[in-house]
Amino acid sequence: MDTLRPDVLYARLPTDFIWLMGLFARSRRNTRFIYALANDVHCTAWTAYDHKKWFHAPLFSLGMRSTDVIAVQHHQQSAMLNPRLRERSAHVPNLVRSVSEHPRVYDTATIDAIWIAKIRTSKQLHLFLDLAEALPRLRFAVVGGFDPTVSSTVKVALEERIRGLKNLTFYGPKRDNEVMALLSKAKALVNTSSVEGFPNTMLEAWSIGVPVVSLSVDPGGVIEQKGIGFVSRTMTQLVHDVDTIVRTKSLNQRCGELALSYVRRQHSLEAVCRALERALPGVQLGRCPTWNVATPSLDRS
Repeated sequence: MDTLRPDVLYARLPTDFIWLMGLFARSRRNTRFIYALANDVHCTAWTAYDHKKWFHAPLFSLGMRSTDVIAVQHHQQSAMLNPRLRERSAHVPNLVRSVSEHPRVYDTATIDAIWIAKIRTSKQLHLFLDLAEALPRLRFAVVGGFDPTVSSTVKVALEERIRGLKNLTFYGPKRDNEVMALLSKAKALVNTSSVEGFPNTMLEAWSIGVPVVSLSVDPGGVIEQKGIGFVSRTMTQLVHDVDTIVRTKSLNQRCGELALSYVRRQHSLEAVCRALERALPGVQLGRCPTWNVATPSLDRS
C-alpha cells in the first residue's frame, strides 16, 4: 500500500478488516477511504452477519466508523444508517456498462419471464417456480448456479421441481455476455428476493429496455416512481403483474423506453463519476477515471 500511494481506498462487503483500511487512510494525508454498501442488510453491523455476531459485528462497526465516505446505492440505505454514519454517506449509483439505443424488440422475445441470480435462500427461487406453475401458458427461464450455502436437501427439491415444469428452462450459471443475450430475449425480469441492495440484474434488464416485476424489492423506490415495472408485494399480485406486462405490448414497450431513459440518466459512467466527485471533493475524474484506487482482495462485489 505504501508503494501504491493510493488516492482512494475502496472496499465493498462486510469484513473484519475494514478498520485496517481506515487506519491506513487516516495515517496518509492524501488518502481517503470509501466503503460501498452492497446490500440493505449491511447498513447496520448486527444485520450484516448471520453467524457469530458477537465477534464480527463489533469489528464491522469499527470499520464503518473508520471510513471517510459510505457510498449508498439508494437513498433508503442512507436512512437505515446510524445517524452518526449518515452524515458521511453519499449516493453513488451502480454503474451500467452500456445502454442500448432502443429497447429490445418485444415481438422477437421468446422468453416471457426470466429469473437471474445466484441461487441462495434469500433469492427465493421457489416463489418463481410457483409463478411458473400458476401461469402454464407462459415461457419461463432461470439463470444461475447454486450457492454452496444451499443445503443438499433444498437443492435436490428445487432441481426436482424445475424438471417437473414443462414451461420452464433452466440454463444454470452463464457468463455476462450470455446472460445479456438471454435477457434480450425476455419480456420481463422477475425478482423474488427477500432483501437486496440495488440488483445489477435490474440495471442490466433496464439497459436493454426490459421491464422488471419485483415481489418486494424496490431500490430507492425507483420501479414505482419511474414507471419501469411493477412491485407486487404479494404472490397473487405477482402472478397478475407478470401476466399483464408480458401480454400487453404497449405497456411493456412504454416501461422499456422509460427504463432506458432512467439508466442512461442515472447509471452511466458520467453520472457515476459526478457522484464520486461529489463524494470525494478535490478528486477530479472526468470521463475516464485516472486517479489511483486501491481495491484489496476483500472487495468481492
